[in-house]
Amino acid sequence: MKRFTRMVKWAALAAMALATTALAQKEQWLDYHVNTEGRGYRSLDLTTNPPPNVKLPKFNAQPYFAHWMTPLDPAGRWLCLDRTKKTGLYDRVYFDTTGNGRLDDKTPVGTSHTDQYSASFEPVRVVFKGEDGPITYHLAFRFMQYGAGDVNLMSSSAGYYAGKVDIGGKKRRVELIDGNVNGTFNDRAADMSDCDCVTVEGDKVGQRYLGKMLEVDGQFYQIEVARDGAFIKVQKAENVVLGQVRVPETISEFVAFGENGHFVRKPVKGEFTLPVGKYRIQDWKINRKDEKGAAWELSAYNFNDSARFEVAAAKPVSLEVGEPMRAVMEAQEPGSRPGARDATKQVNFSLRFQGRYGETLQIMKGNQRPRGPRLTLTSLDGTYRYTNTFEFG
Repeated sequence: MKRFTRMVKWAALAAMALATTALAQKEQWLDYHVNTEGRGYRSLDLTTNPPPNVKLPKFNAQPYFAHWMTPLDPAGRWLCLDRTKKTGLYDRVYFDTTGNGRLDDKTPVGTSHTDQYSASFEPVRVVFKGEDGPITYHLAFRFMQYGAGDVNLMSSSAGYYAGKVDIGGKKRRVELIDGNVNGTFNDRAADMSDCDCVTVEGDKVGQRYLGKMLEVDGQFYQIEVARDGAFIKVQKAENVVLGQVRVPETISEFVAFGENGHFVRKPVKGEFTLPVGKYRIQDWKINRKDEKGAAWELSAYNFNDSARFEVAAAKPVSLEVGEPMRAVMEAQEPGSRPGARDATKQVNFSLRFQGRYGETLQIMKGNQRPRGPRLTLTSLDGTYRYTNTFEFG
């Protein structure tokens, strides 16, 4: 009903816009789908404190509460976790699907899958009031518990929009994903964690973060997404100004994200271009082979805020990424082992590889991680010697 109503409304306005339709992007409508696995993820804070002014059902155990925020409802929506038994995993969730501030009148949602430490729930159907009628959205939850008080709740967007879209004269399947799990599909931001996502059929990159532009087959297109995801507008971007970017020649792949969008580059002799604007390094890769012909890959992810850069038309920007990498080893002394008679102390060593922008580095040999480096501890007098191998992950 929502889609039909909106189409009627747009048809009525079409006659008023005849003078500008030649320049305007057209709306290309998409269909709503539900994926039980969920796409896009965001962690929700859990508390045992009941929310104020929310009527609650009767519980079988001490409940956990969480507050999900969305631009579609300024008050947000409360949910609580309960379990069917007095002990064990929390295996049902109450969600304020209608926004009436009550949980006691809601039917709990059960699990779709459980294991020793986690419970995944069936998608929850949420309804909002929209300008043209009700808006339906689906949320999925996964509850994890690894010990007393060590709990976590992950939310994901179970609903998404998809359909065939004309891009440059060719019909391609496009999917809109609520990447930041807030109920809307048109979020663009400086940080990827606050952005929604789009996939285009035939795009080798796969899922891209949403920006002002979308790159398809080396062409730039302006993209506009409806807030509720119901339609998309795409038209070829004209007069795009490009700037030069330089990286070390060892870099095989470079990925940047910014106000203009999500771009993947294969540098040629350490150079490539990007549309003028502000960006952040998302990842880079170095590929090479050893003397035996084995393929190795060094990749980077999880950069800090110093990884931001700006591309200008007049002057190339140089980025110092890649090697050398820095090994960071830390030792933690948690204390004596419980129950140890001699009160022998335990020391935990951790090792990670880090880049210039605080990024985490990963090394792969083929499709597998290589054997971890070894750590040897020796006493000053030589009476004690111990060797162990670090494990990745």
